[in-house]
Amino acid sequence: MHSNLAGAGRKDHGAMNYYPHHIGDFNSATRHLTRIERSVYRDLIELYYDTEAPLSQDIDKLCRLLIARSDDEQNAVVQVLHEFFVESEQGWRHARCDAEIARYHGNKEAKSAAGKASAAKRARQAGMPARQAADQQPLNIRATNQEPQPEPQPDRPQPESTIPKTAPGRSGKPAFDAAECALPDWLDRADWACWVADRKARKKPITQEAARRQLQQLAGYRAEGVAARDVIAHSIASGYLGLFPPRAAARVTAAHPSRQRAQWSSELRSVLAEGHVRGEIDMGVIDASR
Repeated sequence: MHSNLAGAGRKDHGAMNYYPHHIGDFNSATRHLTRIERSVYRDLIELYYDTEAPLSQDIDKLCRLLIARSDDEQNAVVQVLHEFFVESEQGWRHARCDAEIARYHGNKEAKSAAGKASAAKRARQAGMPARQAADQQPLNIRATNQEPQPEPQPDRPQPESTIPKTAPGRSGKPAFDAAECALPDWLDRADWACWVADRKARKKPITQEAARRQLQQLAGYRAEGVAARDVIAHSIASGYLGLFPPRAAARVTAAHPSRQRAQWSSELRSVLAEGHVRGEIDMGVIDASR
């Protein structure tokens, strides 16, 4: 289900004007809240998507934007912020919202690139200058760069221009695309695609070996009780090049020796996934009396 935003009529056509609302997830996460708190939570999420930015730390300003005037409504704003958002230097952040915003812009950029590639291909086939085709691209943009091809005639060779080509890497083999690699059933491909797109945007694309090790990392975090979606959202929002769980999850695991060892292993896996050598890892203090 997609929810329309209050700012859907803005002139900024590049911004989000809808967001996915998963009814089951929302109900299970907010079943303990009062009706006022549930309503305030929805308003905060919609404001977050509408502005595509962390929420203001000025509670009075936030209450005015939400039309939260009564004491109960203003108390609900504070309660929901502390339970579902994380305060940062930029403001109140929400990991799920950050992931959905990144996914939206990743899909938008992919469609734009596909449209330009499609226009350039038509230009080559028609003998039209590439620049002129790019000017016409917005009228012909498609969601994918795959165009319908003419049926091959019997006993006649298929034109070379209709044969799909894969861009080779330096070794002559097809370049590895981490977004297309095989994923385990518990990992949502859209979440993984957001992570791959974020790394590409930072000029640090994921290699085949790094993808294998990062999937192992996510499996390890999952075994520790941290969802892969939360790890990816936190890492993107924090600007990390490696996969790290939210700090709240890290604080929970640190209280148990077995989970602390798992955290050390996760840190080591992260270092190996990036292909760096780390001089030392803090293994804590060993109690020899036990």
